[in-house]
Amino acid sequence: MNKKKVIFSDETLRDGQQSIWAMKMTYGMFDAVVEEMDQVGFDYIDLPMNGIMFKNFVRFFKEDPWKLANLFKRKITKTKKSTVILDCLDLLGEPESRSMIKLFHEVMAEANGIDRFYSMSNTRNELDRSWPWLIPIARDIGAEVIPCICYYPSPRTTDEYYVNLTKRLLEYKPDQLMLKDAGGLLSVDRIRTLLPAIQKVAKGVPIELHTHGMSTYQGLTVVEAMKLGVDGVHTCVPPLAFGSSHVSVFNAMHNAKVLGLETNIENVEALNVIEERLTRIAKLENLPIGTPLAYDHSVYAHQVPGGVISNLENQLGQLGLSGKKDEVLEEVVQIIEDLGHPIMITPGSQFIISQATINVATGERYKEVIDGLIETALGVWGWEDAGVPWMKPNLKDRLLSHPNAKIIAKKYERKNEIQAEEGSVDMIRKSYGMTNASDEDFLLYHLMKGDTEIKKIEPPKTYYTGKEPLALLLKELSKDHEINRLQMQKGNSFFEFRQK
Repeated sequence: MNKKKVIFSDETLRDGQQSIWAMKMTYGMFDAVVEEMDQVGFDYIDLPMNGIMFKNFVRFFKEDPWKLANLFKRKITKTKKSTVILDCLDLLGEPESRSMIKLFHEVMAEANGIDRFYSMSNTRNELDRSWPWLIPIARDIGAEVIPCICYYPSPRTTDEYYVNLTKRLLEYKPDQLMLKDAGGLLSVDRIRTLLPAIQKVAKGVPIELHTHGMSTYQGLTVVEAMKLGVDGVHTCVPPLAFGSSHVSVFNAMHNAKVLGLETNIENVEALNVIEERLTRIAKLENLPIGTPLAYDHSVYAHQVPGGVISNLENQLGQLGLSGKKDEVLEEVVQIIEDLGHPIMITPGSQFIISQATINVATGERYKEVIDGLIETALGVWGWEDAGVPWMKPNLKDRLLSHPNAKIIAKKYERKNEIQAEEGSVDMIRKSYGMTNASDEDFLLYHLMKGDTEIKKIEPPKTYYTGKEPLALLLKELSKDHEINRLQMQKGNSFFEFRQK
């Protein structure tokens, strides 16, 4: 009799580095481990490839995102590659026609070799907005489609709520379903009722679990999910596991073995190499190393996602609000209640944190309000899951009567009109004088609103991996002043390195 099997997928290169390193992973860091990542046996590897990330690579790292996309395609040849599909190129940018959104995903998928797209289902609640035209884009590309069932605790999100949501998602004939717990808020008790309820209506469609470590129940929740027959689990390789990130692949493998389950992991040595290289890079670049968190009951109140909390302390320091984290998180709890318990996931979670920071900085609640909250009240970011029907009336009136409300409402109406248009890519190309430019150059110019930042792109920094010539090894060793002496021997050949 064959053993039951649980399938592991990797989040190290996308959500792991977002949660622990605040998206500071550069081309050279990816290049140091991506080939080994392909040898592990993961079901798929999640990659940071969307319009927002493209902009970040150019703006903050001065790196060419198309070069990174090509790296993934060249060096990940055995494992499926996955990324998110969005109905926009930039969540907070200018509106785009469907033709531009379609072109970006087609070109990006080709450059990357993408096999799977996942899409948030209930961040906006109304699937009718974009799924009827967005999902066919993924299908036309030839990619699999994985809808995300985004979990968050609220007075409304009962098991029945998620059963009904799952039924709606099944109408799109998904290849898999992802139970996405961005806040790490699933508990053992909750998954014992929630997962079986979803499994019952999923009718054999595979379900994978994506859960962060904010509540510290992550390990227990993953074990319980495996007991209940979840088909897949998202994992990370240390040092980008633990903390607010995902469960360590080593820990998940151990617990699967204890439960008598087989896994798809084929090459543990490759995992060891990845861990060693990423740890060395973390120490070299003074980046955090993920460690298990102490239990903090407040995470169930503020619900800040694991991929967002990593940026909060840095941003507070930049604003001169160091030491105000607890105060800001307490304000987040109040804003969640004021807004009618909206889902805490991008971009709503960022809006709420920004408003909480302003409230703390000014010393007065809603003395100044960000446009994101006004957009929320207008229904730009959804209706039920955005909490609009349950928003406190006095706050809703304050937001809708704000001087910016009419401007934002008109912009939103125009956005819907533009997005509904097929648009003309050729006209946009012509307006840039890029009729004969490659799709990659044209799209990057469009994303960056010109070539000012593109001209600043530099060759990426590389990191020593052990495959380089001896001369490079000596150069790297000389940078580490903790190494005084190193001896190597192979057969009759002997080498000794010393430094003061």
